[in-house]
Amino acid sequence: MIRRKRYRYVFLALLVFWASYLFFRFIYPELKNTGVELSTYLDNTFPPEHCSLSNTSCETEGRRVVLDRATIRPMEATKIHVEWPSLPREADTIELTLEGKDMLMGVYRLNLKRQAGSDHFSEELLLPFCVSDEMIWQGKITATPFSSQQPIYVSIRMIK
Repeated sequence: MIRRKRYRYVFLALLVFWASYLFFRFIYPELKNTGVELSTYLDNTFPPEHCSLSNTSCETEGRRVVLDRATIRPMEATKIHVEWPSLPREADTIELTLEGKDMLMGVYRLNLKRQAGSDHFSEELLLPFCVSDEMIWQGKITATPFSSQQPIYVSIRMIK
């Protein structure tokens, strides 16, 4: 009797895995093409002018963002550097928030720490594994306690 229950749970887990894989591989792209709204909160607020991050620096309103490599891969650490001169000295961290543009992957949050005595913030970025060959992450960098500062909107292209 116990052995039968174990097999039932294993079968159920495999069924859920394959159903989700089939949904995101075949059904979700078709739903997007038909115009069905499957957006998250970032889709509604994401501006067309944003920083596409790579190892080439992107500058907006005196703030600069750059990654230490051009190609981002899942589960490979990449250093992100932000220079934000207008931020008050008492701000020790800023927050990066990312969401998948084409696939619901949850919200990825990362606190970037200020480098001692400078306007530079950095941290290692480690994006999760994805079943797609290519994925765009969209998000923003905010100075949370200093709400008067406008966020920096960013996108990151990740490939396998």
